Amino acid sequence: MHLDMQTMSAVNVTVTAILGGVLLFTWARERESPFVGWWGLALATMSAGVLMAGGPATPRADFLTLGMATIVLSDALKWKAAKEFAHGRARLLWILLGPVGFLLAVQSGYLHSFHQRLGGLCTILAVYNFAAAFALSRMSDEDLSSRWPAVTLLIVIGLGYLSWLPLDLAMPINEAPWAFASVWFSTVILLTLLLRIALAFIVLSMAKERQELEQRVEALTDALTGLPNRRALFEVADALGQDRQLKGDAISVLIFDLDHFKQTNDRFGHALGDRVLKLFATTASVHLNGTSLIARLGGEEFAAILPGADPLEAVGAGEAVRHAFAKSAAFVDGLPVGATVSVGAASDVSIAGDLNALFRRADAALYVAKRAGRNPSTEIPARSSSVSANPN
Repeated sequence: MHLDMQTMSAVNVTVTAILGGVLLFTWARERESPFVGWWGLALATMSAGVLMAGGPATPRADFLTLGMATIVLSDALKWKAAKEFAHGRARLLWILLGPVGFLLAVQSGYLHSFHQRLGGLCTILAVYNFAAAFALSRMSDEDLSSRWPAVTLLIVIGLGYLSWLPLDLAMPINEAPWAFASVWFSTVILLTLLLRIALAFIVLSMAKERQELEQRVEALTDALTGLPNRRALFEVADALGQDRQLKGDAISVLIFDLDHFKQTNDRFGHALGDRVLKLFATTASVHLNGTSLIARLGGEEFAAILPGADPLEAVGAGEAVRHAFAKSAAFVDGLPVGATVSVGAASDVSIAGDLNALFRRADAALYVAKRAGRNPSTEIPARSSSVSANPN
């Protein structure tokens, strides 16, 4: 079947414009992902550029050049979308460098003939697509399954643009009508359009994946302290329990309870009470090692799981947090709060140890620590707490 240029140009402009419109509508309706909005704007810009560059009838030279520069701008916007989706910053200079540089190269005579402009256009488009693929490939902090198909398609599209260069060198295209009559030109446009459609759907998939991931993280995060919540803690506990059945590593649990927290709220107000809770979260996070998980159970109670920690290490970690918090919470926002914390510790070195039982033992140890009393401090009129560890 012969792919005439007139039909392919009409299909290319129409489908690209529809894709851009769908993505822009999706973004405008939900306002969840700028990634989708920028990608839709890029596709809309692409359709405008292709329309200006013309179809089977040769457009004026200035319209052809402006259309090519607009096509470059569309891929620059795709790079911007990918860069910012990957939590990077797309500088305006790099967005405008491609299209403005192309126009300046044409005006200065460096890209005089049509085949030179086509080669420059394809080279710049390939660079932007490779840059977008590189930006997405560096997203190591998120597990998005659709990310690598997007990277692959961007690389393929970039290689598709570069495939024009050897053909252009072998058979230089001096006039636009020659190019528009080429079956190779129509075939490449069709393949690029199909890849563009696939990539648009993957963009939607990536945005949805991130939204679902953020919702899951939000569901597992305590809004006040930013720590994992009870649900997240026990999900990790279940996973660690299964893993320990294979490895048999030691594990410890710490449970923290802020002393007289209700009195703190009554005396200084709930706003400062929230500040104390966040201060404890920060202190505990700093003084527990990187393999530990600290979470807020609710209210003024926190818990930590210490993989690989034996009883002595667990007690030492609890004491370190207790002392550090007593020091940092002696004065909060200039007020003599003197907040302290009690800690219960429990450890298990057996392979089949039940982590739920370990939490119960740590809670019992915390109760013992509470009953043991809080010794007067020698520095401030506040009382510090003791640590009770249950290594059995």
